[in-house]
Amino acid sequence: MAVCLIVGPDADVRERVARALDPGFDVVCGVVPGDELPAAVERERPDLVLVAADAPEGGAGPGWVAVLEAVRAAAPDVAVLVVGAPEGGPDDEHRVAGLALERGAKGFLRAGEETGPRPFSARGRRPATTELSRRELDVLLGMTEGLSNSEIAASLVLAEDTVKTHARRLFRKLGAGDRADAVARGFRQGILH
Repeated sequence: MAVCLIVGPDADVRERVARALDPGFDVVCGVVPGDELPAAVERERPDLVLVAADAPEGGAGPGWVAVLEAVRAAAPDVAVLVVGAPEGGPDDEHRVAGLALERGAKGFLRAGEETGPRPFSARGRRPATTELSRRELDVLLGMTEGLSNSEIAASLVLAEDTVKTHARRLFRKLGAGDRADAVARGFRQGILH
């Protein structure tokens, strides 16, 4: 049974992310950051935890960084992805993505990338192969950092169309429908750690 736990202070955000995940996970549940979080992680034993980066960083509750650290402390072996970013430009997204990875998240997804034409899925068709080429793996790693195709291309010194070709191939090999699905499948299949 595949379980996803969505952590965020905003019920609308948790619901939107949950809709993007269904029907791929057998159980999708949301929790508000706070004292009940470790108990929810223990009770649900999730395969994947999504932490909303737009959680307040002070004031009413713990910030998303504290939430990420609490999840990592409660379940160190569970894949944690940080979703979203504060209002702002690419510099803010890169700062948040970098901080998320430094604090132990397995990846960062830009706000809006958790949805797509096909749902983020823990079940469904199995990939024909999980052997990715070195460049396909490089592109997948760029996706986990929340980089756009053009940013991945620049970091790998490739043309953006080449990155798109590698992305299409890795989607097909993983059986993924979008970037978020590819990242999640990469973690579940042990390609990403």
